[in-house]
Amino acid sequence: MKEQALSDHATQTIGLNAARRRYRIGSADMKAPLYNRILNALVSEIADGALSPGDRVMENRIATRFGVSRAPARKALAALDDLGLVTPAAGPARGFIVTSDAPKHAAELAPAPSDPFTTHTPPTWQRIYGEVEDAVSRRIAFGGWRLTETGIARHFDVSRTVAREALARLQARGLVENEGKGWIAPELSETRVRELYELRALLEPAALSCVSARLPGQTLDRMIGDLQDATDSGADGHLLDKLEADLHIALLQRCRSSALRKAMTEAQSLLLAHKFFYQHTAELYPVEPFLDEHLQVLGALREGSVSEACEGLRQHLLRSSDRAVVRIARLRGSYRDTPPDYLEPLDRKP
Repeated sequence: MKEQALSDHATQTIGLNAARRRYRIGSADMKAPLYNRILNALVSEIADGALSPGDRVMENRIATRFGVSRAPARKALAALDDLGLVTPAAGPARGFIVTSDAPKHAAELAPAPSDPFTTHTPPTWQRIYGEVEDAVSRRIAFGGWRLTETGIARHFDVSRTVAREALARLQARGLVENEGKGWIAPELSETRVRELYELRALLEPAALSCVSARLPGQTLDRMIGDLQDATDSGADGHLLDKLEADLHIALLQRCRSSALRKAMTEAQSLLLAHKFFYQHTAELYPVEPFLDEHLQVLGALREGSVSEACEGLRQHLLRSSDRAVVRIARLRGSYRDTPPDYLEPLDRKP
């Protein structure tokens, strides 16, 4: 009776769909918390009969079996109990007992076998970084923003340490600054845009000169071919973003000077916003102008004209500065959305 009551309670209060969402049942997401992946494996084993009604499951045995500490094992067992698939063993026995209705309910929760269990877990900051980067890069055209470790930690349900690590990575990419009293994402004002491009126009040709002698001909041929295909067939925002990165990041980051690579990365923060710009200002140019400019740079490199390639890159960046100002002005007049709660406009007092 107790087992049935627990199972009925879980079904009524959580519900199948809610339970799947809450505990990520059936998810193949390797970024899910460790206990979620242990839980998925155990639910699948109950569903296919590897764990049967009456079997005892214990925290220390789960930890040993999956090669994890006892904390995620304990949390996985607590979730199984919450779902009504196990019930605490009667004293003095320890652990939990698989309930009589567990196979039926586990099959409903996990109708398909789960992926093989793995203990590989990417750093927690990595799991939130992409979303924070996207939120910042798509809004700095409209103003400056204040970010707080507390706000990010609350929004993503992570620790402040994790939030701080994500912000430090954003700082390394030049998107945010730490002014001592907190983190800010500066507005892409016309002055800032032109300053960033002027800095890039000094740094990137120097990096290109450094890497020019070590670039395989097949690499340049592949890049030239990709640009020609995009010019002839058209390119969406995603492809344009990739083609920008091919030259300005992948190629130039081959530079052996770590100081120059770091300085370039910080100055290239605007590149992170470009995918958003391309998506919402595609009508400005029938054929994206940088495609031909990149072709000229790479063509000069392929012919061995390094000085011509470096000057072409410098001119390309200065022209890109003008286009970026135009794109931002167009966006400010046509696009608005609601920012996440961890972004606060800088013109509002903290």
